[in-house]
Parts: sequence; structure tokens; C-alpha cells
Amino acid sequence: MRLHRARGDQPARTVSKPATGTRDMKHGSMTGNGGERRKGTRLRGSWGGIVVPVAVLAAISAIETARTTDASREVFFNIKTPWLMYFIFAISMAVIFGALLQRVRVWRLGKPHRVNQRLSARITNLLTLGAGTSRVKNDRYAGVMHGFIYSSFLVLTIVTILLALDDYLPLIFGSDREHLFLTGGTYLVYSLVGDVFGVIGLIGIGMAVYRRYISPPAKLNWDRRGTEDAIIVGLLGVVLFSGIVVEGLRLAADEIPAGNESWSKWSPAGYVVAKLVGSVSPDTLLDFHVGWWWFHVVGAFTLLTLMALTKFRHIALAPVNAFFKRPTTPLYLEPMGDIEKLIEEGAGLGAGRLQDFTWKTLFDADTCVRCGRCTEVCPAYTAGQPLSPMALIQDIKTYMNHAGPLILKGKNPEEELEPLVGGYIKDETLWACRTCGACMQECPVLVEHVPPIVEMRRYLVMEQARVPATAQAALQNLEQRGHPWRGTQLTRETWIEQLRAQGIDVPIYDGSQEYLYWVGCSGALVERNIPITQAVVKLLLEAGVSFGVLGQAETCNGEPARRLGNEFLFATMAQANADALNEMGVKRVITSCPHCFNTFRNEYPDFGGKWEVTHHADFLQFLLAKGDLKPKEGTGATITVHDSCYLGRGNGIYDTPRQVIEAIPGAKLVEMPRSRERGLCCGAGGGNMWQEESGTRVNHLRAAEAANTGANIVATACPFCIQMFEDGIPAVQPDEEKRTIRAFDIAELLEVAVRPTARPLRDGDVEVPPGVV
Repeated sequence: MRLHRARGDQPARTVSKPATGTRDMKHGSMTGNGGERRKGTRLRGSWGGIVVPVAVLAAISAIETARTTDASREVFFNIKTPWLMYFIFAISMAVIFGALLQRVRVWRLGKPHRVNQRLSARITNLLTLGAGTSRVKNDRYAGVMHGFIYSSFLVLTIVTILLALDDYLPLIFGSDREHLFLTGGTYLVYSLVGDVFGVIGLIGIGMAVYRRYISPPAKLNWDRRGTEDAIIVGLLGVVLFSGIVVEGLRLAADEIPAGNESWSKWSPAGYVVAKLVGSVSPDTLLDFHVGWWWFHVVGAFTLLTLMALTKFRHIALAPVNAFFKRPTTPLYLEPMGDIEKLIEEGAGLGAGRLQDFTWKTLFDADTCVRCGRCTEVCPAYTAGQPLSPMALIQDIKTYMNHAGPLILKGKNPEEELEPLVGGYIKDETLWACRTCGACMQECPVLVEHVPPIVEMRRYLVMEQARVPATAQAALQNLEQRGHPWRGTQLTRETWIEQLRAQGIDVPIYDGSQEYLYWVGCSGALVERNIPITQAVVKLLLEAGVSFGVLGQAETCNGEPARRLGNEFLFATMAQANADALNEMGVKRVITSCPHCFNTFRNEYPDFGGKWEVTHHADFLQFLLAKGDLKPKEGTGATITVHDSCYLGRGNGIYDTPRQVIEAIPGAKLVEMPRSRERGLCCGAGGGNMWQEESGTRVNHLRAAEAANTGANIVATACPFCIQMFEDGIPAVQPDEEKRTIRAFDIAELLEVAVRPTARPLRDGDVEVPPGVV
């Protein structure tokens, strides 16, 4: 919106840049005969002879025009009752602050969420993820569209503020100057910037109309609210268009007749409008100007008001939410505190009420713009399972809108509304989550979906005891046996005994070694994963690493219990493990399981377990770089890498698994369509390794994607992922004789390459490394 204030008889002036554009001629093709080349040269010479002189003359003209010292304009040109604008502004601000205050009161119903630690990281998030809208660009079309609209909104807001400062500061400080700084060349450039970004905004609106109403992607139809969307897009377009019309009418009625047409050209869009209406009488132009000016003002303040009442508020909330976003690894979960004390005090465990969420979760719900990007990348939704992260956040918002006012009035929502968990949000929705973080990775406004999902799982497990039978069995095994695997015949020393039978002694950790190799439940107790554990140990011995294992003294670190919602069990196991490892004098830990790695590295510090934790992908690459491991055996295998969610999205480790593969002579690396940050989950995370699935199995989708690359090996660095591929590959390629792809851990592949006696793997060949069952 532009303000126009009349002052004396000074004519209003808005200017536009004369046409100064140049065109870069692309070199013609160098193929074809010489005559064609000469023709291209003549054509370039012809254009150059026309464009260059015109550009030079236009630039000189623009510079000379910009040197004028009296270019300016009246702020309220042709407006007799400017006070009415301030009245409309006051109404708009009252609505905005009233609505904001109401939302703040509702947000404050949530539990505390600290935002005063790691301020430098938060400010970086604010500037890059928030104000910089860096994640919006992940969708290229939407990124350009939002970039046009956002930059237009931001620049025109600054333009309006500068105009107000230029007009009011002289009055505030008692100066007799008519303008503080918007005169001469400064004013002309100011006019050009405002006009150009008005046009840029209209282009963005056109792109939005096309995307939403002409060729909408499927994700925009998952939660379409036609009236709200149409009002926001339509009104924004109307405000931008009417601003240009008002400018053009002012130029036609005042600036051009006053002999300052050279100034008017610095407002190119307005100048076009002025020329189109140039034949209209001056009185009619002034009448039209007044009408359009008020239409523009009312529209602009209505648009601002909608920021407080619709999803358009995200333009202000998203940068703030970037600051509020946890600067930790995205898959980190905060402890509940003293659970026994919470029970004694009668406090709720988990989130079953609005007040059980943090205020940040409630703020997230209001920030969500229903763009569908989170749902589009969700493995559960992709497989047809009952989870849409976008719908879940919107369900929290709906409950907040219903329960919040009741709580503020002193009423009990449970007496008037259906329950949050099991009502607004179904149990099966919560259990379908893999906690893979794809939704949070993709969200352009920094909504954090996983923490409230786990909080509601905690409520189901610890308050309601509503747990799927297979998940409950895993939790019982954890509590009774120290691991989640039901029916395993293996012990934590079976793999050690197998190596001993081969003449390989595995050192037991006694505190004298530099590293503790944490094997994990899957690495010790799942038959398919034992060869991975053995391969890692052989490589560590080959490299002369000082390490030891715990053997039978090792127990689960509790990660499955935490993701499944039994925080009490996890806290008990984590504290016991942390105390035990500290007592042993552990300083450095190597682990092959990304889930163990993430838990030790990011979550055990809350329980006093502060060690240097390294995943075997990083450690093996470290040994390769040092020259302690030297692959000898070549392979012609074509290999595709599957990124474990807890290794990649959770901790940013993408390169080292690939570098280990690339170190194997002859290995050919190909990528799946969804890889690295946008990789598809294997389906095992979030405790779903121990749950039955509805719909298509996620691991079948991923196995098919791996097979479709043409690779004959899918390599990963996670025992969970290996198990899921071992199930998924036979499902998508049931004929074993025609099966084209097998799954191996990177340690297995490297061990084959390092050992001189290893059998090479050849392209189109699915030979199994020694010891793999």
C-alpha cells in the first residue's frame, strides 16, 4: 500500500525508468555450413548495432533524469480526508492485536519450552530457514512463486514504511523540510523498486492461481479450504493491482500534465496505466484516483487483518517459528523429568490434553499452512497407512480451537468434547509414525511433528495402556530380558563364539581399551545381522584398533521403549547403562546401529552419558583415510545406498557410507530417486519393527525402488534397514532364481574387499560374502 499526503501545491511525482534493457545474444550453433555461421554473425552484428546504442542512450537519459534534485511527490495527493485512513488502520490493528492476544493466551496453556539457549543457532535458523525461506525452495515451482510473493510483500512493506518516515520525521522533529530523503535520484530509484516489486508480486499471484486452481498437485487437495485460500490469494492480487492503478492515475492526473513525464517513467507499471488512461479528462482521472485509492487502502488493511485470522499469519509466524525450532538434532526427544514425582503429583504422563503439549507444539499448529509437503514425503502415507502428518497437526489445531476457549473460561474440555487421543486423533494414526523425520525435514515453516506424536504415544502407553499387541510384547521383552526380540535362540556371545571357532579372539572391554564397540540387540541377537557385527570386528582388528565389547554384560540401551512411548522404561534403562559405562571408564563408543548411535550421542547426555560416539560408517572411512584399511579385492558390483533415517536426517551422515563404497575397487555407485536428505524410510523406525502394518508395507516400496535402479546390491549401514530389505526384496522379487538384488551392510562389503581371500562380487551377480546367512 502506498500513502499519499498532499502538502501545498507541490505536484505529486512518481517516476519510472525508461526502457534500458539489453538482450544477450546467444551464440548460434557451430554445426552446419559456413554460410549459416556467417548468417548468425551478421544477425548478431545487426542486433548489436541496434541494441548497444539504444542501451547507451537510455542509460545516459536515466542517469541525467536521476540527477534531478526536485523529484518528489505528495503523500496524500488528491485525498481530502486522510484522517479516515488512520481510523481504518486503528480498527485493523485492534483486530490484529486482539486476535494475537487470544492466540497467545491459548499458546500459554502449553507446558514450558525453552528458547533462550543456543541463541546463535536460533538466530541462524531465523535468518536462513525463517526469513530466508530456504526450505520453500525444495519445491522449485512453489519456491519461485513464494519468492515472488514474499519478496514483493516484504519490499512493499519497507517502501510504505520509508514513505511514512520520509513524511513524518520532519514533522516530529520540527523541521520545515517537506521531505527527509525521498527526493531527486533517491526518490526515483525508490519509485522504480516499489513498482517493480509490485509487478513481481502479481506474477507470483498468477503462479499461485495456476498452481491452486488450474493445475494443482495432489497435495493441495488433501485439505482444501476454498473460501479461505481464494480470499487470501485474491485479495493479495487485488491490493497489488490496485496499487499500480492508483499510481498510474496519479501520474496521468498530475505528474505528466505538470511536465515531469521523465520522472513518471521510473514507475514503469504505473506509467503504462497512465498512458492507457491519458485521453480521459483530468476531473474524471481525479475522481477515479480517489475511488481507487480508498479501495486500495481498505483492501490493504483488510489483508493485514487477515494475517491474524487465517493461515496467512504464517508470513509472520514462520520466521518466529524458525527461531523457536529446537537447535538440536531433529530426532532428539526430550526427557519427561522425574516420572515418579509426576505420578505422585497426579500429573498426566504424555499428552492426552491440550495442556500436556508444549506451547511450541501449539504454536506449530497455528503456523502450519496445510501445504501437504510433510504428508507427501511421509512413508506411512505413501504406503496407504493411516497417517498424514499435515492432518495430524491440523487435528491438534482443531482441538486447540475447541478446547482452548473452554479452558480459558474455566471449563473442562473432557466434559464437552471427545478426547484428543482416540477421538480427534486416532490411535492407529500415532502408531503408524516411523519417527523418521521426513516430515520435519520437508516442512517450510519448521513445524516439528515427531515430538507431539511421541508425547501422545506416551499417554497411550503409560496412562491408557492402549498398545498394539506386538509392540507390547517387545516392551515386555525389554523389561524382562533386556532386548526386544521375542523367541531368539541366540545369546549376546553367540557371534563371539563363532569367531572364536574361526580362531579369532574378540577382546572384552575392561577399561584399558580406547573404544567400546557397542554391538546392540540387533547386531547380537538377529541371525542376519551377526555377519555385520563380525565384519566390523574383523575390520577393527585388521586396522589395529584398541577396542573391546561387553558381551553378555551388554543390554538394550532402551531406544525402542522411548520411541514406542514407554518413557519410564527407557529412562530406567538409560540411567542404568550410563552409570555402568561411566563406572567402566568408557570414553569413546563405536556402534553399528544408527538408533543406538543417535540415542547414545544425543539423548544419553541427559542421563549423564557423555562420550564420544562414532557410527561404524564414519569410523571405517576414518580408517580408510588413515590407510589402516586397504581394500585389495576389486568388484564390478553396481551398488545403491539406502540412507538410514537416524544416521542421515537425524545426524547428517550421508557421505561416509558412500565413501566406504567408493573405496572398494571397481564398485559402481548409483542413487535411488529418493536419497540423502529426501531418502525414503525403510519402515522399521518408531518401533514399527515390532508392529504389524496396514496397507502396503513400507519396506516393499523401498525394496522396489532399490531394485529399479538396476543395482545388484543395496548397501546400508543399519541393522534395522538390513532386516527390512531382507523381507522386502523377496516380496518384490519372489522368484529367487531371478532375483537381481541383495542387501548388505557397508562393513560386509568392505571386509570382502580388504581380505585377500574374499570372493569378488560381479555386476549381475548376487554372490554372498563369506559368513553371510
